[in-house]
Amino acid sequence: MGRRIGLVFAALSLGFILALIFFPSFRETIRRTPPNRAGTGKTNPVLIGAMGYLGYVNEGDVYVIDIAQGSTSRVTRTGGASRPKVSPGGQFVAFSRNNTLVIAHTDGSAEYQVPNGSRPETARWSFYNTALVYTTADGALMTYDPRVGENGARQIDPPGSGVGTTAVWAASGARIAFERRRPVRDGYSREGIWVVDTTTRNPVASPVYMTAGSTGLRLCCWTGNDQFILFWQVPLSEDAPGAVGRLLIAAASSSEPVELTASSLMLRALVGAGGTGAVTPMIDGGEKPWTSRKKLVVTEPTSAPNGQFQVKRVVLEASEQLSPGAPALPLNGTTIAYSVGPSLASAGNDVSRSLANRRIWVVGLDGKQKRSLLPEATVPQGVSDDQPEWARDAKTIVYARRIGTGSGNPGGGRGGQLEIWVAYADGSNARRLVGGLNDPGANTLGVVEYDLVYDFQP
Repeated sequence: MGRRIGLVFAALSLGFILALIFFPSFRETIRRTPPNRAGTGKTNPVLIGAMGYLGYVNEGDVYVIDIAQGSTSRVTRTGGASRPKVSPGGQFVAFSRNNTLVIAHTDGSAEYQVPNGSRPETARWSFYNTALVYTTADGALMTYDPRVGENGARQIDPPGSGVGTTAVWAASGARIAFERRRPVRDGYSREGIWVVDTTTRNPVASPVYMTAGSTGLRLCCWTGNDQFILFWQVPLSEDAPGAVGRLLIAAASSSEPVELTASSLMLRALVGAGGTGAVTPMIDGGEKPWTSRKKLVVTEPTSAPNGQFQVKRVVLEASEQLSPGAPALPLNGTTIAYSVGPSLASAGNDVSRSLANRRIWVVGLDGKQKRSLLPEATVPQGVSDDQPEWARDAKTIVYARRIGTGSGNPGGGRGGQLEIWVAYADGSNARRLVGGLNDPGANTLGVVEYDLVYDFQP
């Protein structure tokens, strides 16, 4: 009897995973379904219809806001936290403390260190399952299920495998793309982008694309339909955060990659996420800093006569006076939200000025119906709106507001404060979720590391 029940459960699980992979409409329905929430009673939503969870760090401690419930939970009380990441459903939050990956229940009832979690910056939650993927300093690939407790770690690729610093879940939550790096000698390495199915009892990774020589492969992301993987090819002599490389796309089933752009800054924040298709919005252009000579481009792989695929590109923003950034797609994949501000040239080659007075804009995939999210008259002077992210309902947008940014701060520098806001996509009813956070500042490339301070889980 028990064996029969187990077989039925396994069959149902397999059917669910196959539906997630092959039927985007089913996956979108699951995404739109609000997760189970603990607690009952009257709620006070921040914005009617808005949902999701905002995890943030204030004075070293982690807090989580349930946007739909309108409630805030204090998770930690011992300080030292950064890089909060809220799990799907909002039950757990991962964060970094003393360069160690830590998991905590969002109600503050328990927290514990993740085994071999010495690279907390590599941790990413699955889109649907309460499962975390991370890489280790000794070259292993791990997943962690906090519902199992302190014994929730699972080794996917063993130590010594040469796993790199980036691993990314496919939208279905079944597969993980990751890097393998095997230096041979100075300036020469064997590099690869690999995929592994974590639903099998003994996962075996398969290569997507491999190379050997003086160039490295650095993983970016999946497309929303789980069929393609984006990655950079970059000279090993220039391999560093913010390096310039070729951005390529390949079928996850392994194929010869196709070039998306010949020159792109190797920054994950400049490649958009969201949607359930293969459309990917991105910021094109390899000049430094990132506010210099950039274009907003929509890319989409399409079939080619030779049975392979080619890439369709549509330029949506290409002004010498403006610098687009942080593109994002909603689940329905019809409208891009992005930030835009003065380009480096129009800001007198002052990085901090090019980061000031940014605004959120939305535009259709065809470049039509372009407009600012908020009426300019409603935005106070001296603030910069950035980092738009769509909620699950595809009707509300969460974004960061930097206050006190402007010229005179080295490299874009620290502003005064950081606030997180939410608004309807038509620009109405903008509401502040939290204020008074420390602005993480910007580096010499003009990059603001928002993930040090907050994380939005739709």
